[in-house]
Formats: sequence, structure tokens, C-alpha cells
Amino acid sequence: MNSDDVANLLPIVLLVVLAYVLLIRPARKRARDAATLQEALSAGDRIMLTSGIFGRVVNIDGDSVHVEVAPGVVLTAHRGAVGKIVTDIPAETAAASNDDHTPKTETVTEAQDGHDDNNSGRGTI
Repeated sequence: MNSDDVANLLPIVLLVVLAYVLLIRPARKRARDAATLQEALSAGDRIMLTSGIFGRVVNIDGDSVHVEVAPGVVLTAHRGAVGKIVTDIPAETAAASNDDHTPKTETVTEAQDGHDDNNSGRGTI
């Protein structure tokens, strides 16, 4: 092998090393972290599913995780759908769980004379 052959192979070798460093190694780390997370799940953990749904683990049956997302509402998800274990609930989720779950009413006033003063007598489309 002469030096020209080595020089021609060098870019290919560099691309393989770069692909390993940028793609393969991080993917393996993510897979290892996901497996560790899924093994660490237990009933009572607050989690976020990969779809962004927050809830609390009620039960684990093999590959299925039963997640309570609201009082009396339990979803069944695959263990792989668990994105992360959260230690604090997002503010909007916490505020929603603190509501008294009563429907909110809104007062709407309608025009009495049948036409809208802002429309200057033109019909609506």
C-alpha cells in the first residue's frame, strides 16, 4: 500500500469515526438510559409519557403500565412509552388538579333589536 492509497482511505475512515461519535454512541446511551428508567419504575411514581401526558403509576403488569392521569381516569400504556420520571408537576397540571372540577359558566348578552350596531346594517357572512 502506498501513501496515495492511504490518503484515499482516510476520508472514509474519518466519516465512519464521525458517524460513530455523532450517531451510534449517543443512540446507545439513550437506549441504555431508557432501559434503566423503565426498570426503575414503581407504583406511585409521577411520570411523563412520550406523548407528553403526565400521570402517576398505579400498577405495572409486565410490559404494561397503568397510569392515573386524573382522579378515576387510568390509561394503560406500554412500558416503552414512559418518557421520564418527574419529580415536580408542571404548573398548568398542578393548577388543573387543584381546581374543584366545577363547570365554569359564562354570561353572554345578545343583541335585542336583531342587528349588530358594529356592522352598520350589513348582513353577516
